[in-house]
Amino acid sequence: MKFTDVNPFSKNEQSKINKSLLSTVKKGDFILGKNVEKFEKKFSKLANVKYSVGCATGTDALILSIKALGLKKKHEVIIPGMSYISTGLSLALNKTKICFADIDPDTGLISLKSIKNKINKNTKAIIPVNLYGQKVDIKKLRSIIGKKVFIIEDSAQSHFAFSCYNCGKADEETCCKKELNHSYADLSCYSFYPSKNLGAYGDGGLITTNNMNFYRKLKILRNLGTIKKNVHEYEGLNSRLDTIQASILFEKVNYTKKHNDYRRKISKYYDDELQFISEVKTTETKPGSSRHLYVIRVKNRDRLLKYLQKNGISSQLHYPYSLNRAGALRGSVKKESLPISEKWSKECLSLPVYPYMKLSDAEKVVKIIKKYFNY
Repeated sequence: MKFTDVNPFSKNEQSKINKSLLSTVKKGDFILGKNVEKFEKKFSKLANVKYSVGCATGTDALILSIKALGLKKKHEVIIPGMSYISTGLSLALNKTKICFADIDPDTGLISLKSIKNKINKNTKAIIPVNLYGQKVDIKKLRSIIGKKVFIIEDSAQSHFAFSCYNCGKADEETCCKKELNHSYADLSCYSFYPSKNLGAYGDGGLITTNNMNFYRKLKILRNLGTIKKNVHEYEGLNSRLDTIQASILFEKVNYTKKHNDYRRKISKYYDDELQFISEVKTTETKPGSSRHLYVIRVKNRDRLLKYLQKNGISSQLHYPYSLNRAGALRGSVKKESLPISEKWSKECLSLPVYPYMKLSDAEKVVKIIKKYFNY
């Protein structure tokens, strides 16, 4: 059984994507072409945000966002101990000081209490990560840190996810699909890596903001520091979202919210079936999560991983080490312990979940796990 499906489209849907791609090729409109701006505007509308800036990768989206803040050497940025390496690398590559916060033991999201204890006079920004597709309570975070500290939301896994913290809906099993909460962030960063909820046919990234000044600066930074040929205002990157990928994403984005709903359906089944196995810890998740990944935690995780593989079920590790243990970041941080993040990395295991995954396949996954634990 496969772990994910990077192209879950019908023949008719796939035909529209192919047509958009071939049209771009025929026009030879490859660099910052019309479909880049068209996709940016469509994404902004669907995400209910004013501006979007496409770039080459999700990692670059973070790097460009840090550059846009114009941080000084003394400034620090707080990030969670549990995330993909890109969250930390974006700071290391910008020569920015990293300060780690631990995570919540039930959700895996950055601990707001830990952030509160880490803030000091040099704290300039915080990067909350919407891990596995679940939104951090950005509104509450903003109330804790005030208006002077920037928030860069790492939304690489949470395309069109909803926030359930201020929803007020009585039925907590159903998402109201209204509250987004990213308006409390200064910048939000997305990845279009093929396996994401919205994936390109290669790499791609995007930054959203409601701030006109950030929008203008980011458009310059992504294009080698220029918007006019041979006039370079900033130390920018060659990080443009190419028109071919934008053309593909312009069509694929029409189905992302529907696909998120299907991910929620499969994940809800897992929740209901696995919650009674005492050896399995499910991740506490609000219904508005995009459910990019379905992650459980178990002791002797590697043994269960091998058992699943032996029974034809693909599973993965997200992530096998906490960022404070990442060799690539040694030069950017002081040695410190993050007990919850470190424990999480030793126990986490991601199960298959993707749009149009057969319920019978999810049933097989649950059956094998129950058999492993003698349930």
